[in-house]
Amino acid sequence: MLSDSMRVFITVADKKNFSKAAKALSLTQPAVSFQIQTLEQYYQTMLFDRVNRHVKLTSAGELLLKYAVHMNNLQAELERNMQQLTGHVKGELLIGASTTIGEYVLPYVVGSFKKEYPDVNVTIQIMNTELIEGMVSSKNFDIGIVEGPVKNDKLHMQEFLDDELMLTVPADHPWAEKRHIKIEELADYPFIIREPGSGSRLDFEQALIDAEYDIENLNIVMELGNTTSIKSAILSGLGVSVISKWAIKDLVRQGKVVPIAIEGLRMKRKFNIILNDEKFQSEAASKFIDFLDIDNINSILHK
Repeated sequence: MLSDSMRVFITVADKKNFSKAAKALSLTQPAVSFQIQTLEQYYQTMLFDRVNRHVKLTSAGELLLKYAVHMNNLQAELERNMQQLTGHVKGELLIGASTTIGEYVLPYVVGSFKKEYPDVNVTIQIMNTELIEGMVSSKNFDIGIVEGPVKNDKLHMQEFLDDELMLTVPADHPWAEKRHIKIEELADYPFIIREPGSGSRLDFEQALIDAEYDIENLNIVMELGNTTSIKSAILSGLGVSVISKWAIKDLVRQGKVVPIAIEGLRMKRKFNIILNDEKFQSEAASKFIDFLDIDNINSILHK
């Protein structure tokens, strides 16, 4: 395994900024600075030139980066080949996931995966898509699973799972007996919405734009920062909302909420897997990606 100092060094070189590297690694900036100072003291040379808020590799830094990346790739390749030879899969698997996937899909998937590979330690970190892209790009995450497409064209992306935002109402709501409503009817009841910038809200707003319906027509009574809070608000009778079908699956089974279709509103989307250089994936990551076969996932999620 690469030392902590080397991993921090690679991330700082990638981000060109100590604070961004600290955020990507979930460390404090002083901790990042300490690791870089440790390397600079060991090699008796400066590895970065500090220019305003950014850093630039020195000649020594460029040389170290070349070997650090090579060592990282060799280590990953060694671990994978050794585990293929012995047939024993173990190690760490770091997954970055956006909120809906991380809270309502991956716990079921990882639970089933661990039954087959008990010696793989799986960590799921929930954050926004942009941060996940950065962590996968810098190889601090083995895998990212996000809502919608990614901006970094250097990352490999493959479709994972279908999702759909559903109008969700409590079981005793007047709409609960309906299978669908007209889009104009949305204004008839208090509406709860995610906070600005949320992926789900952006998808909902785009669907309204495509349907030529002004969001200002809605009777928005509150904005909440996570899906769990919105579900609680719906159950409390505070309003209706649009939520991922995976987030309400258990409540639908329990008969506590009812999903309603909205005529003329298309709110289907894709969850996508994002990967870095597939050649040097760990065996644990490779097995997990194979495990994410759509038929296998559907059988797990519909149990």
